[in-house]
Amino acid sequence: MFISALTDAVVQVILFSIIPLIWWVVTARKRENFFHWLGFHKFKTENRRQYLIWFLGILAGSFVVGEFAILIRGDLAIGDSAYKGLGLAAVPSIVMFSFIQTALSEEILFRGFLLKRMANSFGFRTANIIHAAIFAVIHLLEVWGQTSFVAGAVIVIYPFVVALLLGYINEKKSDGSIYPSWLIHGTLNTVEHILQAMM
Repeated sequence: MFISALTDAVVQVILFSIIPLIWWVVTARKRENFFHWLGFHKFKTENRRQYLIWFLGILAGSFVVGEFAILIRGDLAIGDSAYKGLGLAAVPSIVMFSFIQTALSEEILFRGFLLKRMANSFGFRTANIIHAAIFAVIHLLEVWGQTSFVAGAVIVIYPFVVALLLGYINEKKSDGSIYPSWLIHGTLNTVEHILQAMM
């Protein structure tokens, strides 16, 4: 299971990186390193305590709202994890899936590429809303035709709000680094899948 998760993770990260890489080669190769251009860089905060409050607040708030969203969706089968009932043996695969396949690939494409490029053209606020809307619609398309209207609305609203928060913490609190959103996103996914694995 772990080898399969690792293979899938690597393939997805590569696929989600192709468009950003092409864009970087055409527009920014001579000015900036590819990884820095995407937001893979350290950052400093003036007030670590305040930053930690922001970080933990977004993490905890996203988790609580996510659990509430699952409850009000009503069709829990769509939210069921492939790891449901597998117990602790699934944890290595869950971490690989959650942090690399899902969180890393999505952070590269959405917060590392789309948000940053659109912010250059439209400003941060507009870009953050547009990138969050695209992120939300992609999540809806994954379950299109398999869910009720209420569940579909929740599937759009929850990722939209989380994407806004992740964009904000990266660009306004972390000097453009995508490490914070990657850590939050991966942690949320990991906890949810571990909870499913323990059912």
